[in-house]
Amino acid sequence: MSTAGAVRALRAHVETWRPYTLWYVGLVGLAGAAVAGGRDPWLLLSAWAAPTAGWLGGHYLGDYFDRDLDAGSKPHRPIPSSRLGAGTALWCGSACFAALGVLAVAGGWGTTVAALLAGCGIVAYSKWFKARGIAGNLVRGALGAVALAYGAFAAGLAPDRTWAVPVLLALVVAFWSHDAMSNLVGALRDIDGDRAGGYRTLPVGRGVPVAVRTAVALYAVTIGAAVTAGLLAEAGPRGAYLGTVVVVLVTGVVALAPLVARRDGMPVLVALRAHSVLVVERVVLASAAVGLGLGVAVQLALALPMVLLTWLAQRGMRVRHELGPPVAGLTLATHSRLPLEDAP
Repeated sequence: MSTAGAVRALRAHVETWRPYTLWYVGLVGLAGAAVAGGRDPWLLLSAWAAPTAGWLGGHYLGDYFDRDLDAGSKPHRPIPSSRLGAGTALWCGSACFAALGVLAVAGGWGTTVAALLAGCGIVAYSKWFKARGIAGNLVRGALGAVALAYGAFAAGLAPDRTWAVPVLLALVVAFWSHDAMSNLVGALRDIDGDRAGGYRTLPVGRGVPVAVRTAVALYAVTIGAAVTAGLLAEAGPRGAYLGTVVVVLVTGVVALAPLVARRDGMPVLVALRAHSVLVVERVVLASAAVGLGLGVAVQLALALPMVLLTWLAQRGMRVRHELGPPVAGLTLATHSRLPLEDAP
């Protein structure tokens, strides 16, 4: 393979990884381990690495199962554009799941069960549930909750962490509802392609206003559960955590307010920008949960670079990955004014 061909192939893989989403799920796994009382560096690394491997595998397999849908609505993506072979995506996804399996088995029965649930959930969502309304969003959202449980099982409950169980249960609800909500917001930008492909997502089947109201309700559940987790935690890290949740809430309102305002005629980029804000916001939420277990210094040491990397990755490739290369004579400002059915 020539140098140009190798660069082209590498870029296709990186696009498939979606670097702007890459840091979140590992933080959630790390949060589960931290809240449970994990302190061993290798254990904490495993709690981060295993969900991340599953997340990457999910992207490969998701694009593999969606290749026919993307061929019609997003032909610029790696598989439909032939920059990444479908067989290569299937092999890479399987390799990521194999890495997840090795780490899970090494962690014991709890991590093994969590990894099996995650693998089944990823395949079930991509192959069946994505096209089935709110059920698809809830299945996809459950993956964040499973990542948290994976980290907690990897660490085991420390004897001095009697408060950790109710906190972890509240965080399970918070991450489940948040991931379901962000997945639903993502579906708002894909209405035309999903409808053409026969995917009965909630916006396609029930309309944009219902989907927006559902997203807002799920976000309210997220914040309620996140605050509950903070109130149930021990006093030491509680203040910094609840302060971070306030930042999360403000950011979430900034993301969702334009959806509410434009629910009767939403341009593609309004939904895309809302999801882009939520992608950064959920990194902050996950880092707050890490801080409950490891302290605010570790929280900030992780959150600041990961938020920056997420923002830079989105700035560099998000719009192109979702909407394709720039169209001659069509600026992003023009793009943002187009309704869903008219955007390219």
